[in-house]
Amino acid sequence: MLVVGLATALAITLGTGTASAKPVLLQDTSSSGPDAYTSSPTKAPPPAAASTGPSASASATSSNGAKTVSGAAAGLYGGTENVSSCDVNQLSDFLTAHPDKGKAWAGVEGIAQADIPAYLHSLTPVVLRTDTRVTNHGFSNGQATTFQSVLQAGTAVLVDSHGVPRARCACGNPLLPPAAQSSEKFTGTAWSGFRPQNVVVVQPAPVQITVIVLFDPTTGQYFGRPTGGTGHGDHKVPPPTGSSTSPSSSTSSSGSGSSSTSPSTSCATGSASGSESPCPSGSTSGNVTSSTSTSPLTSTTTGSGETTTSNPTSPPTSAPIGTTSPPVPTATGTGS
Repeated sequence: MLVVGLATALAITLGTGTASAKPVLLQDTSSSGPDAYTSSPTKAPPPAAASTGPSASASATSSNGAKTVSGAAAGLYGGTENVSSCDVNQLSDFLTAHPDKGKAWAGVEGIAQADIPAYLHSLTPVVLRTDTRVTNHGFSNGQATTFQSVLQAGTAVLVDSHGVPRARCACGNPLLPPAAQSSEKFTGTAWSGFRPQNVVVVQPAPVQITVIVLFDPTTGQYFGRPTGGTGHGDHKVPPPTGSSTSPSSSTSSSGSGSSSTSPSTSCATGSASGSESPCPSGSTSGNVTSSTSTSPLTSTTTGSGETTTSNPTSPPTSAPIGTTSPPVPTATGTGS
């Protein structure tokens, strides 16, 4: 049997009954996924920064045990002050010049095709600070395709006025909140910092956000970006009350035997927020079924190509590159 490290493609069952587990594609910052709408409208690559573990505030627990966080939570998103991470005009022009794709794109977002330019300019370019679950879409045979995915921390996206990701800048794909699934398996190539227990689901903020507070890892400062802004209206703001640069982790388990991680350091909520933080990537492919164990993390591949992974006793967060990024506010979920 071939033993490999964690840097491998994962297929993790979150619920019971692996046979009925629904696939969720892992997409790192460079992956456009299947049937992408367009080439990258990303305007400026986000600076490298560490992804921090989630802290225990401003969120709830989804039915399948995933961590959830409000789109208005402070510390959720990041960016570079006065710089847009997405070329909104380029994406708007592309969808206008390709009416077949524009029609499918608008259908996903639930808007009229003629409203695409205005809608896109109402969205705000940010960078994910945590690995985030979404419903992704491609374009094939004149229609939108749908697939569930996890976008890696460091991915540039456009979010709406409730803090929900609505488009991915790297491929123009429209995004929606993830579908509720009682049992899931991650497929594709995992990055080295990927941990299933750290994936988050963004819940729409209960009220519209007028200014999203982002974290700039280059300067270590928070700044406000008006919703729909592309950097010109950015302005420095004080850090949220209770923010910290060194969260600690704790583990909680449910009766089903699944575990999740929640650093004890809390981060206060605000209009919205963030810190961008790409994680290192690179791995081999295969399928992995994850379970909690007291042994070191290893993966074993059988002749059938299926790989089983055991997690270490203390669930790690993504490997830090620096120490200036504050914790991302989320709450832990427990398996169903």
